[in-house]
Amino acid sequence: MEHPIRSAFSFFGQKYERLLLLVLFIQLPIILLQFFASNYILAITPTNGALFGFGDIYSAFIVFILFFFTLVPFVYFWHFEEIGHDRPLRQAFFQFALKGFHYFVFSVVAGLLVTIGFALFVLPGVILLAIFVMAPVIAIIDNQSVWSSIRESGRIFKRQHWKVILLIFCFGVGEFIISAIVQALVLDITNSFLAIAICHIFLNTLFLPLFYLILASFVLKWKEELSLFSIDHQDMAMQD
Repeated sequence: MEHPIRSAFSFFGQKYERLLLLVLFIQLPIILLQFFASNYILAITPTNGALFGFGDIYSAFIVFILFFFTLVPFVYFWHFEEIGHDRPLRQAFFQFALKGFHYFVFSVVAGLLVTIGFALFVLPGVILLAIFVMAPVIAIIDNQSVWSSIRESGRIFKRQHWKVILLIFCFGVGEFIISAIVQALVLDITNSFLAIAICHIFLNTLFLPLFYLILASFVLKWKEELSLFSIDHQDMAMQD
């Protein structure tokens, strides 16, 4: 894939109606569940004057689970469109229903490790996040277990670490800035917490699918480059 970002934006624009069905039936219910669970924990957990309390750590853990888990149906849909499947949307729903628990367990484990990594020190959390977020994409492309894909994800990260981290950072900062602007505009109109929450949820339903598509496009490109590198390396070894 020559132009991953252009390809992802084109896909997002052309298939937005179908992506919206994934948002409505899968992503939005999960986001709402995460929203109420996180706010409930924050409400009942005392901070005791600490900078980060248990509620904040738990909320981060839930967010990472959401981040990994909701990636799956969108990448399935993108993959089936790429390979020319007759009914990509139906197949994406079917595969998510069939293998959803498998990916949920992975999301919980990955989310826990990433949360611990960020809690102990930021850098381990960033590295684990970058490696784990590519594993489901590789698993879907290669039709294999997500656990088996972690090794190849690590190999891609080893060669493309700055690009992966920069991609995550740019989308994180971009969403934060736009969320802050939208929140300021909403506060000029109303102080309603519900209105602010709805705006944040709406932004997540736009940013996350787009990020997943760009990530999947880049991972496919990096996989192809890694395969070519491995072939060239083997040829050189045979010549020696």
